[in-house]
Amino acid sequence: MNDSAAINIRPATRADLPFVAWCNYEASSPAPNFCYWDPLLEGLNTDTMDFIRAVFEEDALAWGKVEDFWLIELDGQVVGGASGFVMETQDYRPFRLDRLPAVAARLGWDAAALAQFSAGYEAVWSDPHDPTIAPSAPWVVECVAVKPEVRGRGLAKRLVGAILEAGRERGYQQAAISVTLGNEAAQRVYEAVGFRMYMTYGADYFGDAFPGTVKYRAHLS
Repeated sequence: MNDSAAINIRPATRADLPFVAWCNYEASSPAPNFCYWDPLLEGLNTDTMDFIRAVFEEDALAWGKVEDFWLIELDGQVVGGASGFVMETQDYRPFRLDRLPAVAARLGWDAAALAQFSAGYEAVWSDPHDPTIAPSAPWVVECVAVKPEVRGRGLAKRLVGAILEAGRERGYQQAAISVTLGNEAAQRVYEAVGFRMYMTYGADYFGDAFPGTVKYRAHLS
């Protein structure tokens, strides 16, 4: 990294919503031109990024609202972000279901479209306490994403490290993060800042419909 590059890490504000939405899209896209939200939006004539922005605008994401994100800037330009939050214990799934009607209204969906999305969501995440998405610690890090043109410069490591410090300052003893099985670049970053493998669910657990997930935990004390 250029030693003269100015690096700043700061909390996100509502004005940062478009970039925060991009972070969610990037973190939810294990392959080019595919996002995990795409199958739920099939037939709804809704762009995935428009959907994600609406979700954040209505505070409908349970895995970190806009104000739960930290952003990293390089020479004054936002180039990465990630969320740090406490997951609700009554429902580990990614959406606040009571907010989905507001999301649907913002997107112009009718009752049939909302019903279709809700049915698809319940089919994928039928169990509110699905062990594969249950947090392995109270302070959860999610949606880690850095712009492609500045990857490999240690920015993700600094960003995640700052979020771990924020959790420590809040009094949490442990932090959790998950990664799609096979994403070795992300695993190297997380392990470099102190995360250790906690549990792995292989592809067979998901009937080969998903590559699998690795759950990590870091001790903050």
